[in-house]
Amino acid sequence: MTTFDRRAAGVQSTLRHILAGAALVAMPGVAWAQTDTDTATAEQEKGEGEIVVTGINVPTTTSTGLALTFMETPQSVTIIDQKRIQDYALTGTKELLKQAVGLNVDDQETDRTVYNARGFDVINFQVDGIGLPLLANLTYGDTDTFQYERVDIVRGANGLTTGIGNPSAMINYIRKRPLATMHVSAAGYAGSWNQLRGELDVSTPLSDDWGIRAYGAHDQGDSYLDKYSHNRDLFGVIIAGKVTPDLTLTAGYNHQEQLSSSASWIGLYLNYTDQTPISYDRSANSSPPWAYWLNKDDEAFAELAYGLGDWTIKGVLTYKGYVGQSRIMNPTYLPNRTTGFYTGDTSEFETISNRLMADLFANGSFKLFGQEHKLTMGFSYAKGHVRGWQGRAVDTGCGLGCIVLPNFNGPDRYNPALPTYNPKAIAEDETNSLWRAYLASQINFTDNLHLVAGASYAKLKDEGYSYGQALNTSQGEFNPYAGLLFDFTSNLTAYASYTTIFYPQNYLDINRRQLAPVKGTNIEGGVKANLFNKRLYLTAAVFRSEQSGLGKLAGSMPDPVFTNFWYYEAVDKTKSEGFEIEVAGRITSNWELSGGYTKLALKDQGGAQTRQFIPRQTLKMSTTYTIPTLNNASFGGQLRWQSSTGSADMYPGIYTPVKQGAYTIIDLQAGIDVVEDVRATVVVRNVTDKTYFTSLIYGSYGIAQYAAPRSFTASISYRF
Repeated sequence: MTTFDRRAAGVQSTLRHILAGAALVAMPGVAWAQTDTDTATAEQEKGEGEIVVTGINVPTTTSTGLALTFMETPQSVTIIDQKRIQDYALTGTKELLKQAVGLNVDDQETDRTVYNARGFDVINFQVDGIGLPLLANLTYGDTDTFQYERVDIVRGANGLTTGIGNPSAMINYIRKRPLATMHVSAAGYAGSWNQLRGELDVSTPLSDDWGIRAYGAHDQGDSYLDKYSHNRDLFGVIIAGKVTPDLTLTAGYNHQEQLSSSASWIGLYLNYTDQTPISYDRSANSSPPWAYWLNKDDEAFAELAYGLGDWTIKGVLTYKGYVGQSRIMNPTYLPNRTTGFYTGDTSEFETISNRLMADLFANGSFKLFGQEHKLTMGFSYAKGHVRGWQGRAVDTGCGLGCIVLPNFNGPDRYNPALPTYNPKAIAEDETNSLWRAYLASQINFTDNLHLVAGASYAKLKDEGYSYGQALNTSQGEFNPYAGLLFDFTSNLTAYASYTTIFYPQNYLDINRRQLAPVKGTNIEGGVKANLFNKRLYLTAAVFRSEQSGLGKLAGSMPDPVFTNFWYYEAVDKTKSEGFEIEVAGRITSNWELSGGYTKLALKDQGGAQTRQFIPRQTLKMSTTYTIPTLNNASFGGQLRWQSSTGSADMYPGIYTPVKQGAYTIIDLQAGIDVVEDVRATVVVRNVTDKTYFTSLIYGSYGIAQYAAPRSFTASISYRF
């Protein structure tokens, strides 16, 4: 790759895709019957003044595989819908998930992100309830949210729906589907640091029984970080309809491509070798101009659903392909304050990943002892293959892959000349498979007492090698799940749930032996209430998780072929416990409110604090007020607060651990209907211009990255 300024080409390519899709979906058709999976509108009038809040009353299968509403689910649930996404211009999943109650986003680097909840990493990401858990905790790039109707986040253990997992959270993206009536929306955005974005979404019936939807988006811009810029294209098309009166077919394809220039790798060293602090601007970026990271994601799926009375049998086949190419560099050690000497490690990488997932399941209801009950059962198989290549910089005197960087005290500290690289050699060849079988049911003993129970058996096989690490895992585990709910009234429900934990990990110890799988238990209990004729929902929960064998980063050592070998140690026991309070809905028909508070304690087997980069307290709130008589003018704000964080002192006298005090980030928005079907919106992020670090995940090595200062985004949209 010789140039990274592909913005014009990216715009033209995206417009061709969008216009082609728009031409396809503009084919004439009559009325098409809306399917059960179509998302509800932002609110619907029900009965006498009852307002149903989007998502809260829409059944979700994320937690158990059963179609359970918010009040029926014995776990904590957060739903972020399309209205919230549009109001606050949450166009990427990283920015969106920062607003989710109880979820932390550690984006220490520009293009690799770690998510955690309740003290543990989130590894389960699904689309419409289908997904293969991550064997590592990293996600790459930033996924465009324009392809989704809403995002469901269920906190707590999730082994029933995936077979393996942490007691953290499950994130389920609900994709757009064809609508029963003609729908067109288009939007344009402009913002700080030359941000530009365009969106187009078209859905139309093709006949009485068939519909099609196509969408596309182009997103580009520079950044508050020096030299960093991104260019992202998204295109997708979905067709759905009835093959017979009882058989429904849905199929779709989605493509996203993102190129980041000067992508950062690990962040900034905050001290010199003599431990004196280094003064930086918030815009400092240790990545050179010739660094880049390209991520391409392709997804195709087909599902058949057969209705048989009160039962539905569904089969889903999903393919996911990923291609990643990068040339990245990170400083390898602290700079010398006197001489300005320091070095960097740089390589060229290429990764190709393919995953195929097959799911077959049935769900429905049955009557027994005068009550109606729900049941789901299923089987799934997934297989993935990933290959990776690495070419390290030619040794110029300081080691393979090492380059001497310009004088740190000079003007070109982060602008080294492009080095010569060795040819890329195979460094990773990994095959993994996961199959699972599960059964779950909602048993209604009485009108007030309900049991949600089930079990899954999952077997994971992982073999091959990855950057000098041999992989050889073949583990199976049976995971029971039980949740009991009691309705004190139609507005107040108490619940308790229990499940076991099984999580194979591919970490290696200092002797390069693979750590054993993590095992443990998770308990949660709480109350849920609905107020104001089901306009506003409140929940309070307590939780406790214990894990044995969780891998903890213990250090690193030079590797003769690849980058430094990072080794881990198994912690005998890690315990997380705490509570959460959450609210979602409307105080009045025009006043929306959502958010929550989380407090947790996270300790190792000796009772000492662990994973100190995770805040022990977080508060997230969002509110919007609309004035219908003033062209639907709306005013709102969202707030994120977290307690202080720190880093373990792993290398006394070498690295100074990074600490960060509590901070609050406030975003504001305002919108108005300029004319019918046309709306203008302005969002200001970090209104107080707070200076803070994005994460302290590398804080034990004296490394952190500054977060974005105050910025704005303005948009205008057209929908009918």
